[in-house]
Amino acid sequence: MDTTNLKENYPYLIDFLVKNGYSKDVIHKTQKCIRLTLDVGSSSKITSYEDLFYYEVKRQGYNPNEQRYKAFRCYLGNIKRFDKTGEYPSRMKPVDKFPSVPSVFDNLNAEYQLIVKHHLEVGGRSGKRLQTICAEARASMYLFKHLQDLGADTLNEVTPEMVYRFFFDGEKQKRGRDYCSQIKRALKSAESLIGEPVQRLQNLLPSIKSANKNFQYLTPEESRKIRECLENGKTQLTHIERSVGWMLYFLGLRGTDIVSLSIKNINWKHDRIHIIQSKTNQSLVLPMNAAIGNELFDYITKERPESDVDTIFITKLPPHRSFKDLRSIVTRIFEKAGVRIDGRTIGPRIFRHHLVTFLLSRGIDCDIVSSIVGHASPESIKHYADADIEHLRECSLSVQDYPVSSKMFEI
Repeated sequence: MDTTNLKENYPYLIDFLVKNGYSKDVIHKTQKCIRLTLDVGSSSKITSYEDLFYYEVKRQGYNPNEQRYKAFRCYLGNIKRFDKTGEYPSRMKPVDKFPSVPSVFDNLNAEYQLIVKHHLEVGGRSGKRLQTICAEARASMYLFKHLQDLGADTLNEVTPEMVYRFFFDGEKQKRGRDYCSQIKRALKSAESLIGEPVQRLQNLLPSIKSANKNFQYLTPEESRKIRECLENGKTQLTHIERSVGWMLYFLGLRGTDIVSLSIKNINWKHDRIHIIQSKTNQSLVLPMNAAIGNELFDYITKERPESDVDTIFITKLPPHRSFKDLRSIVTRIFEKAGVRIDGRTIGPRIFRHHLVTFLLSRGIDCDIVSSIVGHASPESIKHYADADIEHLRECSLSVQDYPVSSKMFEI
């Protein structure tokens, strides 16, 4: 493995990290990977960065599920790109990772690969979103990998037990109805391509009942604490945290829609927010009250770093990038409000669920609630009914007419 270029130019990489505000930990780990590359990479047994990666993973005993394994992928990947193409690391790119193992697709035989590729090519003709097609193809890939590992190199060799073991481990269910439906849709695309063997596999897929979990929502006390926290200027929340918090609290916007907001989505004259929803691709216009507008204006004029990034909310440290996830902001709001400080990860979706359940509990018509939160179908509101505690209590039956002997509860 030729390390001449890296040996001569790695100081430029370190200088870039320092000037762009990367943390001492990032710089230290990058330097550590550089030393590893220069020391071990010159060995005759190491012919590529891939060889170096597998060598170090085995030597250190890294597990793919460990954070240190993922960090090593990232830093060595950055060094490889810098060495081979002169490309510097970028916080803008979530793909700054080293390819650690061959993909599931690469490990499949030709017949299984053909089915997956065919679905990726023709699945979009029905108007499906690319994200949906990829999810269906991915689900089918994992089923094919499972079948192949059990010795079924063709669809004709698949047995009912093999398929059963993909969904159940003998004690509990491993994959649910939605996962099974994704596989069925991917196989449907291949019916015209392969025919009877695909239909046979479809018939072997289990019929799984829907098991939807209740949505998380805020209790009235939690809602009160969070509102008071956002209103209180002494809680040390930043303008970005307050503006995001108010959007979640009053509008129930999806996190993906908030991080995608740009100046053109804000109508300051008429106090409106106009977006194209990322999930449904439908237009949604919402009112911008004073709490949202004031904090948003303060963030843009006082706190937002100068940057050419189009989105309103960007990271504080350079190089600035759009937020990909708002969970850190939501977690901080909850911590300052003293709500659910038990270490559990809390995402922005809980505010959306809270808004819907709150409006339903106040007797607002379902169609109106769906229009407020931008549901593509009014049927989506049904899942929130299970969290409408007050109305559920009204549906309960009294047990006064059915007395139970005290002995029933004796141990």
